[in-house]
Amino acid sequence: MKKIYFLTRPVGAATRSGKWRNRLKNTYKSTDAIRDIIDWTTEGREFYVAIIFHATGERRVFHMNPPGSAEICTDFATKRPVLNVIDQILRLTAQNADIDICLLQRRRGGNPDSGRWDGPPSAA
Repeated sequence: MKKIYFLTRPVGAATRSGKWRNRLKNTYKSTDAIRDIIDWTTEGREFYVAIIFHATGERRVFHMNPPGSAEICTDFATKRPVLNVIDQILRLTAQNADIDICLLQRRRGGNPDSGRWDGPPSAA
């Protein structure tokens, strides 16, 4: 399963109400992404969250482990990986950053570092 949320910056010539409308839309989209991250974590799914910056094409990918996973040594009881991603999404939304948020459920046999994972589409 794959979900993508596009948070775009308003056009420079947009009216004041247009800019606020865009910011409100982005707030709802980021809230929806955060809700899905929490839901997928609660369901025990193993997945990736990718944040893609439109301006630079930079991609930050985070691996979310299911609770009790021995694959990566993180303290999942504290939910630190989840809180880190949520914190970054909230900060970028507050900065009105032009980003995409992609959630991709992990299928065994490929990951972002192996070269066999296509990853989320480019930000262009």
